[in-house]
Amino acid sequence: MTSRHNVIPIEVKSSKDYTTFSLDRFKSKYASIAADGYVLHPGDVKQARGITYLPLYMTPLLTTEAFRR
Repeated sequence: MTSRHNVIPIEVKSSKDYTTFSLDRFKSKYASIAADGYVLHPGDVKQARGITYLPLYMTPLLTTEAFRR
């Protein structure tokens, strides 16, 4: 097993106005071991720049099976 994708960064936001500076910084620093990240936020589902944005109510759907691609 390689170390790639063993770390999945997740950032949680409570308002609709936010930045993903910390997640972007983490992904660039640990690109060799980190998979694409997730942002849990109050908005709609979307995907951009290798980040999947999920509404907060979808948090229970994040299981180990969901992370296996």
